[in-house]
Amino acid sequence: MPSEERFCKSCGKPFLPNKYRPNQTICSSLECQYQRQLDNMKKWREGNPNYFKYKESQDASWKSTCRERSLEWRKRHQEYLKLYREEHRDRHRTYMKDYMTEYRRRKKLAI
Repeated sequence: MPSEERFCKSCGKPFLPNKYRPNQTICSSLECQYQRQLDNMKKWREGNPNYFKYKESQDASWKSTCRERSLEWRKRHQEYLKLYREEHRDRHRTYMKDYMTEYRRRKKLAI
């Protein structure tokens, strides 16, 4: 049974679904697959909002310990972060633009 051509929900381009995934709705391009993963993670987090909050509620110092560990890692890997940002400049710029827009919107609502 030959597969019918479909249009990707992410980019809108036509593609043939994988024979092992007949219900495939996203094409196989890396950008579309990356976006699919982000969407899946976001959907999961929305359905499980308290999953990562257990430690925070049990231990007051947990959040500060995680922050310190993160800052230490960033200090040790500054060159990695610099190279990563250069390689993914457009994606990082788009992400930061969206992040700051949402941050400003939330801050404005809080006032």
